[in-house]
Amino acid sequence: MKKYIILAAAAINLAACNNDDVVDNYADEPVAARITATIGRSALSRASEEKWADGDEIGITLGDLYINRKHTTESGDGVFSGVPMYFRNKQDQMSVSAYYPYSGDEGSVPAIVETSTELERQTVDEQPDFDFLYARVDNVSGAAPNINFAFKHQMCKLSLIFRNGNGGTDVSKINSCRIDGLVLEGTFNPVTGECAAKNASAAPIEMKPTVVENAELPHLILFPQTVGKVTMRITDTEEQEYSCELNFPDNRLVSGNHYVYTIVVKKTALSVEQYAITDWTETRLSSDGQSE
Repeated sequence: MKKYIILAAAAINLAACNNDDVVDNYADEPVAARITATIGRSALSRASEEKWADGDEIGITLGDLYINRKHTTESGDGVFSGVPMYFRNKQDQMSVSAYYPYSGDEGSVPAIVETSTELERQTVDEQPDFDFLYARVDNVSGAAPNINFAFKHQMCKLSLIFRNGNGGTDVSKINSCRIDGLVLEGTFNPVTGECAAKNASAAPIEMKPTVVENAELPHLILFPQTVGKVTMRITDTEEQEYSCELNFPDNRLVSGNHYVYTIVVKKTALSVEQYAITDWTETRLSSDGQSE
């Protein structure tokens, strides 16, 4: 009986040695990178506040081996595919970055993107073109080739909600809304993920909204920027004008933040309560806009 036990143990040891040999034989083989991507807290959130759309494209740079490789989520499920990218071996370690939406040419460092966020482009179809996303993962290796990009919004989002106040106009009668003091031109660097407003004059945003009380108007996507005086003016169907200031913390629109202003239309002025919600970066605000 002992003889058989010894022989069995020897066989196990031999198999273990053979397995080690197999691992060693493949240790220097290239390893394919596998890509998945999420945005913020949800694997299904897209730049336009919906899930990834079929055919959405991102650009990926893996160390110095692969530059601006286009990858596509064909089914809109956050699983991206493209021409395979490989680590040299299991020990190979490097940083990897990605951005959305894809631009430039594969194999070439993508150029800085210049664009405008003017009102005409603030539509469901066009907003994803300038709602820039960026992700970076350091110290990725061939030993763990599954790469999950946690994309972050690099722009800012601004939303307005109107409420009826005592003696004020019915918000459903608002027929125009104008915001002054924001720069609408800016740049996005796909290599670093940085978005910035240009050193340019502010341009007015003039809307003809359909207002429903307590309902959020379609949001605006804007460049991060330092602001001075930002003024909002509304006019109702009886040509009554109301105005107030929109006060941002530290006079800045910060990358990744969603700013929501709930505006109460009173008899002679607008009263502004401002706060941020959590679908982008959670930021709670306490300051009030001052009526003019």
